[in-house]
Amino acid sequence: MSDREDLTPRVVEAVEAQLRRRVSPRVLRAAYRAGYLVLRPWWFVTRPRTQGMKAVVRCGDEVLLVRHTYARRGQWDLPGGFVRGGEEAEATLRRELREELGVEPGPVTPIALTPSRFDHKREVIHVFAVDVAPGCAVTPSEAEIASVCWAPHDALPAPATTFTRRMVARAYWDEFR
Repeated sequence: MSDREDLTPRVVEAVEAQLRRRVSPRVLRAAYRAGYLVLRPWWFVTRPRTQGMKAVVRCGDEVLLVRHTYARRGQWDLPGGFVRGGEEAEATLRRELREELGVEPGPVTPIALTPSRFDHKREVIHVFAVDVAPGCAVTPSEAEIASVCWAPHDALPAPATTFTRRMVARAYWDEFR
């Protein structure tokens, strides 16, 4: 990774940390939206190589879906986030589920490692299936998550992303093989 590509996530994390300490969740939500709009053209120019993580959070036959406050706001997606430099993808999974949803994951199973070109980044996404206990309380981050829902794995809501549908199918397919 070049110095320029390495600088972007460090700057984003530093700004986010300062904002989290100083502003309300409502203002932070606006900052996420603005930041996303600024980063998209930057990613177009720099085409950074990044690593991300997504989680299919399962509770029996249901999966947890989220609507983010900043990207693809009209679609149901899987929870996830960026893998920090030097961080293991499973550590990212645990950190992001705590930060975004207040969830402590149970057993974790890697189900995919897939390339992505979304938002002009050259990204590798680590995907995990994660089981949580029945009745698990979900406390979404007001700044990052607009809404959450539990949905049957075989009847996802219509505005779910194609990626979400594929990974949910894989998470349950691998379970029954």
